[in-house]
This record gives sequence, C-alpha cells and structure tokens, in this order.
Amino acid sequence: MEEIKKRETRKIATETAARVGLMVKGLLSEARKAKEEHRPVAYTFICCSYDEIIRAMDIVPHWVENYAGICSARRDAQRFLEKAESNNFSRSLCTYALCGLGFDAQREESGGMPPNAPWGGQVRPDMMLSSGQMLCDSRVKWFQAARSYMPDVPVYEIDTPWPQYEDYCDYKDVQNYYIKYIVEQLRGLVKFLEKQTGRKMNWDRLSELVNLVDRTWNLIWETYELRRALPTPMDTGDAMNTMVPLAFMMGTQQAYDFFKDLHDELQHRIAHKTGVISDEKYRLIWGGGLPSWFALTDFNYFNSKGAVFPVETTYRMIEATYNFDIDLSKINDPLEHIAWRWVKYWTYWYDRARKRPHSQPDVERLIQYIEDYQIDGIVMHEAFSCRAWHVGLLGQLKLLKKIYRNIPSLVLESDIVDISSYNEADTRARIDAFIDTIAVIKGK
Repeated sequence: MEEIKKRETRKIATETAARVGLMVKGLLSEARKAKEEHRPVAYTFICCSYDEIIRAMDIVPHWVENYAGICSARRDAQRFLEKAESNNFSRSLCTYALCGLGFDAQREESGGMPPNAPWGGQVRPDMMLSSGQMLCDSRVKWFQAARSYMPDVPVYEIDTPWPQYEDYCDYKDVQNYYIKYIVEQLRGLVKFLEKQTGRKMNWDRLSELVNLVDRTWNLIWETYELRRALPTPMDTGDAMNTMVPLAFMMGTQQAYDFFKDLHDELQHRIAHKTGVISDEKYRLIWGGGLPSWFALTDFNYFNSKGAVFPVETTYRMIEATYNFDIDLSKINDPLEHIAWRWVKYWTYWYDRARKRPHSQPDVERLIQYIEDYQIDGIVMHEAFSCRAWHVGLLGQLKLLKKIYRNIPSLVLESDIVDISSYNEADTRARIDAFIDTIAVIKGK
C-alpha cells in the first residue's frame, strides 16, 4: 500500500450539499440520545423499504452502511477490518459488513466505544432489521454474524424482492404476486416492531409519512433533472453527499426541506450560469459502482481536468412517482402503497429494455442519461469487496458499446472501505489518459 498522505478535502460546489456533514453527525447523535433516553434504536440498511414504518413507530434508525462509509472517509476503518479478520471473517467479504462487525466486536469486548471512534461511534442497537432486497448476500448474513457479539439483540429479516427482468416475458404477468408477497413481509415487520416496542402502529401517521416520501421522491427527481443544464450546477461529487437525506432520512420533513433548498439553489446557479467549475469541457456519467469513500477527492481531480459529472446511476434511487404506470394516490393501504412504489421503481426501465434487442434495464438507463445530459464519457468503479452491485458492470459496458461505439470509458478498481486497495498515483494516471482520449475525440 502506498504511504497515506494527509487527507485532502473534497471541494463542494453547492452550499446545500455542504450541510450534509452536520446532518450525518445529527443522525449519529440522535441514536446516542435515544439510547440515553431508553428509546428503541434499530440497526438498519440503505434502500430497505421500511423507512416510513420505523419512523411511524418512533424507532430511531442506525444506518450501519453509512457508518462504515464514515470510517472509510475518515480513513479510520483499517482497525475495524483487522478486528473482523482476527475473528475469521475474510477480507474478501463486503468491507461495509467487515467494518461494522469489527466495530461491534471491539465495542462489545471493551464494554464501551472504541477509542476515538469516528464521529462518536455506533451505539448498541435494541434490534436489527435486515433487508437483503434480492441483491446483497452480505446484508442477509451481516446481522446474523453480529449476533455472535450481541446474542440478546433480536433480528428481523425482511425480504423485499422485485420481478427479475427477462426479455422473453412480461414482468407485469407476475407483479401482483410480488406485491402480495412484499405486503405480507411488511405486515410481518410491523408485528415484530409492535412486539419489540410494546406499542401499536399508528396507521394514520404511517399514511402521512408515505405521502411525504412520495412528495420527497418527486422533488428529488425534479432537483436532479436540473443538472442537465450547461454548465451543470452540481455534479456527482456533491451527489455523494446529497444521497444522505435521500437514503437515510426519507420519511422526515428535514429531507423534504433539504431538497427544496437544493432545488432552489440549483435554479439560482442555472440562472446565473454558475457551474461546478469555471470552464466545463467534458461531461461524464458515473455509470455504476459505489465510490471509494476514502478517495472522494478524485472528483476534484476530474474537475481540475475540465470534467464534470452531471449525472450518476449510483444512489440516484428515485424515479418520479407520477411517471409510473400506476396512480399511487389511489392506493389507500400504506403497506401496499410502499410495495407498489418499490416494484415500480425497480421495474421502471423494463418496458424500454424490451423494445431493444438484447438490451437490459440498466443499459437503457445509461442510454437515456447519455442523451439527456450530453455525456462525453463514462466512468465506472469496481469495488473488489462488493460483488452484488459491481459484478455486472463490465457486461453493461459491453452492451452499451454496441450502441455508442466511440464513447470512451474508464473502469476504476479499488474498494469502498479498504484503503489498502487504492493507489492514488495509478488512479490519477488512468484518469489523465481517459481525459486525453476524450479531448482527442472532441477536438479540444
């Protein structure tokens, strides 16, 4: 591993995105305060479908993947990875999970927070809510493994699948089955939470939060669409911050207000032609893969070369609900409403993919973004420890190249948490060569 330099600070273009650090600290301090006040705290996962449910029951979420990302960004994850390894977990497993398990092991063995825990640390939960979402094997097993350190903490595994894409059949033939199954899963979760908390679900409040999430979803989509402007007022570097209220604060007025402020700021920047950089030459798409949280300053480096990322697929986990082929406002059961929103988001690009021979939904999404955002090149990142999300990226790129034969691409290789996988000099040399290729093609 190359010698780690003094940590560079990533430049943030928008004032609204600059607020996210305090918001994350607020999430962690809320969990610590809840423990002090004997209010229930739950370990939770991103993209879980139960945001409104836990908030309606006044359960404080503790986002474990987010905390692993914080440790990575602070370049203070290695001690937790090594602790997990010492307990016979392989370094080839998801390093989010390894970081979390190593942290839990240290906290439980010492009877207190590990010394100098990033941003105050991760408190002991009262329950753990799993959600494999048919995507991530680690998320199914993570909390089972965590119980080896916390055997008294109950786990509920919720299964929220979505219809798999096949070009020879229509998912709509089976979508009602998936809706019924997901609703049963969510009802099981409600019963579990009622048992753990000793109180009943407030269904009116849940319906209010479901409607709030719909409005927030639509506002996020409309806000991100503003980034089509030339020059773009915000790029992926900032979006790796703004994903926090999107992924970890849904069902809160704070998230809605955040994106209203961001929407207003982007409109102001567009009106004054204020871009991410003063001389925007190349427009790129972050076409897939989680970022290296310890190396977000690579976005600064792209910017220094005249390149911006007006769009990304990573963490853009919304499609406007009014673009769905179903009117969610007519679904009164809040659990069924959540289920339909879940299925329609995941299948949003299916119909388009079926119209193009040998295509797939993720590729159709890339095609649309390339056209809408006037993209000159595509960047992907393969994180060695995240097989679930990253394994299909090269296949997507291969299909995409059949349509856009001359679009340059760059596939970075590193990890999400494990900094020993990263070489800054090599990464930036590859970025240089990639930008040179785009410059030749564009003639500037």
